[in-house]
Amino acid sequence: MQALLEFLPLLGLGGGYLLGKSINPDEAMYYLSYGAIIGTLLQFAIFRIRQEKMQKMTLITGWLLIIFATLTVVLRNPLFVELKPTVLSWAFALFFWGYAFFTKTTLLEKMMGEQFQMPAKNWLTLNWFWVIFNVIIGVTNLAVVVMMSEDAWATFKLAVLPIASLVFVAGQTVYLFKYGKMVHKETDKNMTDNAKNDQREM
Repeated sequence: MQALLEFLPLLGLGGGYLLGKSINPDEAMYYLSYGAIIGTLLQFAIFRIRQEKMQKMTLITGWLLIIFATLTVVLRNPLFVELKPTVLSWAFALFFWGYAFFTKTTLLEKMMGEQFQMPAKNWLTLNWFWVIFNVIIGVTNLAVVVMMSEDAWATFKLAVLPIASLVFVAGQTVYLFKYGKMVHKETDKNMTDNAKNDQREM
């Protein structure tokens, strides 16, 4: 269910585009934008009904999609929704780089440090992977928007980007298990209990 919720905006976007292509191909990008808005709002509503906390990245991505899709519909210009992946990717790249530069630690360690223990240099390397990946995604999306058709962009958005993201996350997982060590909460609890027992004995 959680995985489906994460993909609801993409499903809405894709469904809207396919519906638009079948009804009025010239208006397909606007149907896509409506679908993206509906899918994202539905995602927000289900999270609220289930009283589950949304990840900040999901929340930020969702609101940006709503804003850019709304601009596309209101201003009748598909360029806004097409440029959203570039703006978001470059914003993430800048944020990951800036956080590491100013805090001398990485956002990834802050987010996943409770689950994985890994040397600081490896967290920094992984952080650079995120920066480079997002820069490449942003540049690639921009190139597709400028040089290719709307159909090609829709294919890129609906198929290429999700696959690329899944491959990247899989690579990150391999890296984490290769250079890091998963923290087991049960082990931590036992260590805490043992420490308390030692204190009592003292």
